[in-house]
Amino acid sequence: MAMPLSWKIGAGVAGLIVAVFAWNGLSQYLAARHADELMRDSARAAALDAQQAKAHAEQYHAQLAANLKQQREDLSNTYQQVNEQARQYQAEQAMRLDKQHQEDLRVQASYRLDQNQQCADGIVINRSGSSFTQAVGKDGGPIPCKGDLATEPLR
Repeated sequence: MAMPLSWKIGAGVAGLIVAVFAWNGLSQYLAARHADELMRDSARAAALDAQQAKAHAEQYHAQLAANLKQQREDLSNTYQQVNEQARQYQAEQAMRLDKQHQEDLRVQASYRLDQNQQCADGIVINRSGSSFTQAVGKDGGPIPCKGDLATEPLR
C-alpha cells in the first residue's frame, strides 16, 4: 500500500514539528541544567566567601582581643611602675624630711645653752667649776642670748 504524497508531506511536516519541539525541549532542559549548575556554583562560591569572611573576622577579632589584652597588661605594668616610683619617691621624701628635721634639731641644739652655760644680762657665760668666762662668737665679741637660747650657734 502506497501512501499518498500529501500524507508523506504531512508526516514529514509532523515529524519536523515533533523534532522542533523535541529540540526546543532539549534546549530548554540543557539551559535549565546549565542555569542550575551556575546557581550551585554561585551558591558554593558564596558559601566559601562567607566562610572565608567569617574566618577572617574571627582572626581579626582574636587579634584585636590580643592587642587589647597586651595594652591592658602594658597599662597595668605602667601603673605598677608609676606606683612603685611614687612609693620610692615618698620614701625618699620621708627620709629627706627626717634628715632635715634631724638637722633642724641639731641646729636648734647648737643654739641651746648646755649645763655649763647660762644667760646672764643677755650674754652667754661659760661656767667651769667656780670660774666664769664670757662665751665669744665668731667675730670675737660676746654671744647674746635670751632665756636658754643663744643668738648664734655655740657648738
